[in-house]
Amino acid sequence: MDQRSVAAERGSRVSVWGLLGMCIVKGSVGWFTGSKALLADACHTAADCAGHFTSYLGLRKARLDSGKPGNSRQQPEFVVAIVLSSILLVVGIEMGVSSVRSAVNGTDNPPGVGAVVVIAAGIGAREALVRYKRVSDSKLGIRGERGDSRSDIAISLTALIGAGGALIGEMYDMPALYVLDPAAGLAISVFVIRMGYRMTSGVLQASNRDVIGDEDAQTLLEAVQRVDGVVEVDEVIARECGHYIVLDVAIRVNPRISVFEGQDVALRVRRQLTKRFLHVMDVNVKVQPYDPGYPYKSNHHEEELSSLVQ
Repeated sequence: MDQRSVAAERGSRVSVWGLLGMCIVKGSVGWFTGSKALLADACHTAADCAGHFTSYLGLRKARLDSGKPGNSRQQPEFVVAIVLSSILLVVGIEMGVSSVRSAVNGTDNPPGVGAVVVIAAGIGAREALVRYKRVSDSKLGIRGERGDSRSDIAISLTALIGAGGALIGEMYDMPALYVLDPAAGLAISVFVIRMGYRMTSGVLQASNRDVIGDEDAQTLLEAVQRVDGVVEVDEVIARECGHYIVLDVAIRVNPRISVFEGQDVALRVRRQLTKRFLHVMDVNVKVQPYDPGYPYKSNHHEEELSSLVQ
């Protein structure tokens, strides 16, 4: 299970560094060429990088703090997500205002060829990251999300059309096409603002919504109860870590078994849940001895406890 978590972290880490490098290159070239479309595309890549980064933090903390359930608002990814989403909202609004000013006041100089080349190269690099993440997740038996990745490439295509159209306008002496670059920047900035808003609202509502529905929770509970050695299940709590879910499970076992046997039961619970449910990345199992409790607890019942099914 630890190897599975480490492999998932490695896939997320590669995506984070890849998207961060793309963001820096796009932002630098967009700044020097004056391409609003490329700058907005860099902001969108930064938003995507922020989402993968919070997912990576969640996976890493879930592995390091195995067996320590906690409130989602106490997790470091909560604070990071709030800060990054706030920055994205501000940057997105600023990019939208700047693009509107450029479109209204007119653009005398279109972006250079370098902006178009970087956007095209970014599309290829993003597709390579998507395929790498998909292969990495499939090896772990995880079904990754495809819609968001494809929408990111579509955003880059919008930037390519805007910057490429402005460049064509310069080649054929058609200044009217220069407005395509800031227009593309305005369109992309709307998506950046939307991503920042969705990230902010999603994090703020995380502690107030159920990660899994009642039907799914019952299915998980029944799966734990079928594990050999589990006498009773106290609770099953799910925590979101990006596209994945980490479960905190509290079970009770026969008090007459050894600590080693109790750990073996916990390991069987982890294997059962991670193999059967592909969206479950890891399971933290808390093992406690079963106790009938007052008023049924007596010396007479000590003989019954020894006959519990293990």
